[in-house]
Amino acid sequence: MSLYVTARFRARAGQADQLIPLLVELADHSRTEPGCLSYDYFRSGDRFTSFEHWATPQAETGHNQTAYLDAILTRILPLLDGRPEVTRWSRLSQDDDRGRTGAVRED
Repeated sequence: MSLYVTARFRARAGQADQLIPLLVELADHSRTEPGCLSYDYFRSGDRFTSFEHWATPQAETGHNQTAYLDAILTRILPLLDGRPEVTRWSRLSQDDDRGRTGAVRED
C-alpha cells in the first residue's frame, strides 16, 4: 500500500528566498531514493506544502532515517516559523471512470 505525505509550514519573515533552493535540493534528492514515486513543494507567499508519494510506508521511514535528511533539515528548520505539520494519508479508492480519487488522513 502506498503512502501520501504532506508537510505544511511557513517561512520566517524575509527567509522564503533562502528557503527555496534548499527545498528544491531536498525534493531533487528525495526523488532518487528507493520507493519515492513523487516529491514536490508548492508555495503561496511565505507558506509552503510538500506533496510526497511513497511506494510503501517503509520507503518513507527509510527516507526519514537518512543522514542526508538530517543534514539538510539543520539548514532548513532555522528558516521556518515553527515546526512543519506533517500528515500521512492513505488513499480511499482507485481512480473511478470519472477520474476521481480520494484520500484519508492518518495522523
